[in-house]
Amino acid sequence: MKTLVKNADVFDGREPKLQKNVNIVANDDIVTEISAGEISEENFEQIIDARGHVVIPGLTDAHVHLDGGPSQGVSMRIDEVAVRSVRFAYDMLLRGFTTVRDAGGIVYGLKKNIDNGYLDGPRIFPSHSFISQTSGHGDSRESRASVRLFDHVYSSPNANLGRSIICDGAAEVLRGVRENLFLGASQIKIMAGGGCSSIYDPIQTVQFTLEEMKAAVDAASDFGTYVMAHLYTPASIQRAVKAGVKSLEHTNLMDDETGRIVADSGAYIMPGPQFGREYPKPDTSNMSKAEANEALKMSRKGDYVRAGEAAATEAVNKYDIPILFGTDSFGDPNRVDRCQLDDFRFFKKRFGTWKGLRAATGNINDLIKLTTYQNPYPDGKIGVLEEGSYADLLIIDGDPTKDLDILADRNNIKLIMKGAKVYKNLLP
Repeated sequence: MKTLVKNADVFDGREPKLQKNVNIVANDDIVTEISAGEISEENFEQIIDARGHVVIPGLTDAHVHLDGGPSQGVSMRIDEVAVRSVRFAYDMLLRGFTTVRDAGGIVYGLKKNIDNGYLDGPRIFPSHSFISQTSGHGDSRESRASVRLFDHVYSSPNANLGRSIICDGAAEVLRGVRENLFLGASQIKIMAGGGCSSIYDPIQTVQFTLEEMKAAVDAASDFGTYVMAHLYTPASIQRAVKAGVKSLEHTNLMDDETGRIVADSGAYIMPGPQFGREYPKPDTSNMSKAEANEALKMSRKGDYVRAGEAAATEAVNKYDIPILFGTDSFGDPNRVDRCQLDDFRFFKKRFGTWKGLRAATGNINDLIKLTTYQNPYPDGKIGVLEEGSYADLLIIDGDPTKDLDILADRNNIKLIMKGAKVYKNLLP
């Protein structure tokens, strides 16, 4: 099928200046031409007039959990997790995210069935299972009464789902990474520090030794790809950088010295704004004393991380560290629906319009190069709009190169196209 998008003012994902009044031609799912001037409309099966609007590459969220991220203490069957993932994926596509990087979870079947056309959803760069140490951020056992029965089998439904692979020692890390590569992981996700949604690990913990982290990096590198790491503190960040980790997730407690080290390493940061939000304190009125104490402990973790975000933002901007737009979307799909696009407001506030827009477009194109032959979509470029890119694009009412807040309002997204297929069209 041949597609023509005419009268387009195009942001290409790389340069802030728009290409004015050009034509975008796609043959099947690949853009083959972007040119100015008159063009014959013959032989096009699909013609879209973008006059008065700005056309941008489809957005990428570089940190999501499409399986919804079953909460610690809440047990689910694997089929329930899979069904939830279908909604998460489809909803994200309808918010304009034509590509996502899944930062850990059960997505093999979801990705396969989106790619073969059985389901609708974004392109997925999968990590598959988290790689976590025992008592780390990916140790999803419901309570301390859950024990290891034997190798990778626990008396815990959550731990046996396969969302995490618990690894202790370099040899186990190597095997865990290779299990994910066997499933086609485009990158590897490790838990390199404490988390806010996990019970057994204070935020300040550094997780995995340098030897273990290097084992993950080496195994990923041998397959032509990279490691992304969950972490917050300077100690965790510096160890991960020393090990060769290339994508640092969260980093909310990063200080100035660590910012300089990250900049020198060439790593990317996904600085997700989720802890910049003022979430309400948990309602403990109907909880037992033990449950209330646990809920308040989790809430205090969030407060601690939020307190460091301003300094981390300053370091990112001072050292011009490349950032990725990511929302850590998981949990309640209604909350995700409210927050995923709205997070562009937080990126604008912290980093400005241009950095925030590049984070969801051109920077993604650069990051994908790190996946080399593990890239699941090698036939076209992602995050840019140019010859050779996938025909993944949005038509916007307003110019997001001038004001990133425009993308925070879904009503400004008039058309969503992925692979030349239109999923939303509100153009007159």
